[in-house]
Formats: sequence, structure tokens, C-alpha cells
Amino acid sequence: MSVIELLRRCELFSGLTLEQIEQVAALIRKVVYDAGDIVIREGDPSDEMYVIHSGMVEVLVSAGRIPDVVGPPQLTSLVRLGAGQFFGEMALVDRGARSATVRCVQDGTALYLLPRQAFWALCDGNHHIGYVVMRNIAADLSFKLRHRNLEVRLEGAGGML
Repeated sequence: MSVIELLRRCELFSGLTLEQIEQVAALIRKVVYDAGDIVIREGDPSDEMYVIHSGMVEVLVSAGRIPDVVGPPQLTSLVRLGAGQFFGEMALVDRGARSATVRCVQDGTALYLLPRQAFWALCDGNHHIGYVVMRNIAADLSFKLRHRNLEVRLEGAGGML
């Protein structure tokens, strides 16, 4: 599948015209990872987002660190993502620290990397692209936040709400 077709199917770019998707695609570069490779690490600065072309990645978060214990925090797997899905999209909004670690689980996992700075330059020239993508990011984050809040409420109620 071509990068254009992949972006057309990706919900992050839903609502963009073919010409606008081609403009976004011109900014993207392909990177390939093997199983076990870390793509992004929780706490690191964020400057790009990724769309999965093929293969699979796993999103991990720290389960917390026990005081006075030496070594890295334990990581908990949240979800696995495959072709057409994306991660790191908050980097398009700000340059905050990464909220999760993403690790490849298959050899030859191909990702399309979209640099924040290049995306913002494109949006400066075409505000509609920025509006549509930011609206889609907001909708996605709202869904994730509501889902997470529901999980917390269910856990607090012993699964009975």
C-alpha cells in the first residue's frame, strides 16, 4: 500500500482532500525497525509522530518505581497497534515529554515518520490542514480520556457500575 493510500485510511487525516494528503505525504519518511527495537521512550522529548505501514508495535507505560530500588521502572503493556494506526501524535501539538514507550514486536516493522516542525510549516501555509488534523487529534484524545476514566471508575467500583 502506498503512503498516500495509508494516510487516506488513517483516521488522523480523515477530512483532508487528496491534494492535502499528498502535501502531508511529501513530509514523511519511512523507517524500519526489528522486534525489540524501541521507537520512542517514555519521558523523552517529542518531535515527530508515526503511522504504521506494516508490522506491529506495543505501547508500554511505566508501572511506577519502588523507592530505593535501583534500575529502570517496570513497563506495562497497554495495547498493540498495527497497519494504519498511529502513535506519538501529541508531538504535533507540543514538544512535551513522551507519555509512553513504543517497542516493535515484529521484525521489519515499517513506520512513516512525520516531523513536527515540517508539519507546522505546512500548516502555516494551509491552515485547513492544521485545523482538520488538530480536530482529529482532539477527538482521538477525548475518546482515550473517556475510555481511561471509565476504566478507573469501573476499577474503583469493583467492576460494578
